[in-house]
Amino acid sequence: MLTAGPATAPNLGVRVLSLDGGGVRVLSQLLILQSMMYRAQQMLGRNTPLSPYEYFELIGGSGMGGVIALMLGRLRMSIADVLSLYEKLRPQTKRGGGELFKASKFEDVLRDIFREEMMEDVRADACKTFVCARNEMNLNAGIPELFRSYATREDPVSSCMIWEAARATTATPDLFKPVEIDVGGRKQRYCGGCLDHNNPTSLVLVEAQGLHESRPVVLVVSIGSGHPGTIQILGSRSQGALAEAMKQIVRDCEKTHESNARRFQGIPTTYFCFNVQQGMQGLAPQDWGKSSEVSAHTGAYLKTQDVEAKLSEAIKVLLSEYYVYPVIPASDTPAYLKVCPAPSIRFTGRLDILRKMVEYFDADLGRRHILLLHGLGGSGKSQIAFKFVEQSEFRFSDIYLLDCTSQQTLENDLITLALHNKLVNPQMIVYIGSLTSARNG
Repeated sequence: MLTAGPATAPNLGVRVLSLDGGGVRVLSQLLILQSMMYRAQQMLGRNTPLSPYEYFELIGGSGMGGVIALMLGRLRMSIADVLSLYEKLRPQTKRGGGELFKASKFEDVLRDIFREEMMEDVRADACKTFVCARNEMNLNAGIPELFRSYATREDPVSSCMIWEAARATTATPDLFKPVEIDVGGRKQRYCGGCLDHNNPTSLVLVEAQGLHESRPVVLVVSIGSGHPGTIQILGSRSQGALAEAMKQIVRDCEKTHESNARRFQGIPTTYFCFNVQQGMQGLAPQDWGKSSEVSAHTGAYLKTQDVEAKLSEAIKVLLSEYYVYPVIPASDTPAYLKVCPAPSIRFTGRLDILRKMVEYFDADLGRRHILLLHGLGGSGKSQIAFKFVEQSEFRFSDIYLLDCTSQQTLENDLITLALHNKLVNPQMIVYIGSLTSARNG
């Protein structure tokens, strides 16, 4: 069944959108989104265009993709309106040394678009939005600074203006100078989110899981700004060549994509990445005079059969009222069955318990056996179970390890188990409505 929204309906799984940084190349993101929302409009039989804020509950972006995220999510602009302002975002080149673009002129453009509105969005049906930047005084460990339109359990809503957040996420070193922002009564200098987080998809997932623990993420749409090509150091090993290669590595988005692709390998109708593969390699983020090339390459990409099929699948989940694959993997590892670990090399004793377990499972063969190991935390229950499996593996045709840390981890393992044993068709794993509501109602 298809629905016309809204994204925040309590019986829906969470749908999230991630937008990479990329300067001029973010035009590609807008064109891909425009195609997706138009197809969704046609599928619903609507006469009026659909906007991303109506269907995505959380939008996160980095760099110029962050600016687009703020326009689509925080300001609730239509894609057509954002496209009409696209050329206005073109920064002016600065003469002399230092950064390439004039920060003051770009700030004027951002102020004109976002006015003096604050980041906080108090609307009940707000499309939660964040952009990522880096604190210039602490670039360790790849820890990002997130400018949010909402509060979390750990952090209050960002107390800055929208244009300031947009300025921070686009303050890419060598393109714009850092920006100083007063956040919570303290002034800090920020540089762009492209440093380690040019692809913010993993951050979007962390935010979504923290905001909606009882509502699983059912759709992740990650839109890149075009494949940058292979990163190489050719010929000269000069400091300039090495610096350019390192800059490309830091801004690379493919590592994050590959990590998430592996993460969702077992649930293919949850994660969808759209990124123009051919033609964008020669376009640098600052090549604002080549927007027509971006448009042409994106148009060709959208007409390929694989992309059309992937768009159709993503739209079905976007518009569905049901939970489809309702539990996302808790780590970057593929959704394979967990292997029972070996017992600790320091495991000793407990021979009486192990003997009783063997006797119990050997009795009345052919019937179901259920054995409960119980005891205080840290008393060694897990190690006893692991030792029993090690000694008695030959007794069983299959052994499965289910993580019961939480409801979500257990449901995830049960789904993986069902898929692995082909107990169900992947397309049949559909949860109607809210699991929580169903249990409570």
